[in-house]
Amino acid sequence: MPLSRRPLLLPLLALVVAACVSETVYPGDVVVGLFGFHAQADWARTDCDAGSPDFSRLVDGGFDFSGSFSRDSVDGGAWLTVNGFSRSAAYDPATQRYVSIQRSGAPLPSCGETCQGAQMEETLSVVVLSDSQSRAMGSQCANLPSDGGLPDGSVPGPTVNGYDAEKACGSLKVTFLPGTRGVCTCTTSCTAVYGVEGDRRFNAGQ
Repeated sequence: MPLSRRPLLLPLLALVVAACVSETVYPGDVVVGLFGFHAQADWARTDCDAGSPDFSRLVDGGFDFSGSFSRDSVDGGAWLTVNGFSRSAAYDPATQRYVSIQRSGAPLPSCGETCQGAQMEETLSVVVLSDSQSRAMGSQCANLPSDGGLPDGSVPGPTVNGYDAEKACGSLKVTFLPGTRGVCTCTTSCTAVYGVEGDRRFNAGQ
């Protein structure tokens, strides 16, 4: 499958292609909904040099993206669908956390023209909260318990008005991996970390 069909979330190096179909088909039988996210750079946890040619756009501090979560209620599979492409994910019902890891080719200028194999790996990890849980913490991810606990309220689940999932809080880690073939002048990896906050826009498919 071409790399352009595997969109990453960070707009720094990714080639994002819009879905070729007018209506996205989500894997699984449980569609949680479409979330609009904002990712804000967490400089205290980032070891990439924002002043380098490779990562100069990191200085803008943040960016927006959207994605839909879905699951299979039988085998426990989970997915994050971005621009029509469904990335695999893992879902832990005890913590209400979705984790999606995606790797794609990402040529870096500092690696040199003949260098091949440079990659970018994204790890999106978010806790999805119901409307009552979100309201219990003032709809602010900053108020999510730091000990890993969950705010009071009902757990996310299907209702007559769609899936009850209103807020997503977590992080996006983007690791840049140097090239492995040809003459490569890049030799070390680095990781950029973003705090992520999302709000459900509407049920996916509506």
